[in-house]
Amino acid sequence: MSENWVALVEAENDIEAEIIQGMLMENGIPVRRADSSPYTGALRVIGGMAYEVVIMVPDPFVQEAKKILESFSGNA
Repeated sequence: MSENWVALVEAENDIEAEIIQGMLMENGIPVRRADSSPYTGALRVIGGMAYEVVIMVPDPFVQEAKKILESFSGNA
């Protein structure tokens, strides 16, 4: 059965994307990362880091993932 993946949040860069991905995965939420544009991959090659990385989760996990991110930002 194919899952419908939904864009959850757009991370500023690869580092932020790794942090978000790790938090979600630690809570049992499957995560995929997608580049926001075709040029993002080129930025990794040229500068070593991409900008504007989209974090995606399966549709059934969206609400839980949002709560996790909100609880993290609320404790900052």
